[in-house]
Amino acid sequence: MSAEENKELIRRLFDRFRSHDTSSLEELCHSDMLYETPEFDTLKGIDAYRQVFEEATRSIPDLEPTLEEIVAEGDKVFAIHRVRGTLKGDYAGIPPTNEPMELLVSDVITIRDGKVAEHREFYDVLTILRQLDAVDERPPRAAGEAQAPR
Repeated sequence: MSAEENKELIRRLFDRFRSHDTSSLEELCHSDMLYETPEFDTLKGIDAYRQVFEEATRSIPDLEPTLEEIVAEGDKVFAIHRVRGTLKGDYAGIPPTNEPMELLVSDVITIRDGKVAEHREFYDVLTILRQLDAVDERPPRAAGEAQAPR
């Protein structure tokens, strides 16, 4: 596939995520695809990919991923997308907070035979936790260590 065709494939994938439609991911992704994020070990298979996204949309019903930049070269697509939403249900052990979140995500996606074979996401988990009030703003201090002034 050409670079433009690979970019169009990823645009279609993000359109599905934006509409919360994971019913036909098989058209866009290999059944044995790999999915990797900072929060999970590498997951294998389209069903695991679907499950992560469906859990996120159950917990964050207004989840809105927006594709901001996309570059393709060979079988690789590099994308930046922004995710916005409000935590209304349990997600990854975090109880509902009704707090809004916004996160910038970098994606490295490998295309094989016209479908997604690997999707790696890179983002700052601490940013999410802080926005959802799931962690203190400041790290704990070691015993005997002076607390830095605010």
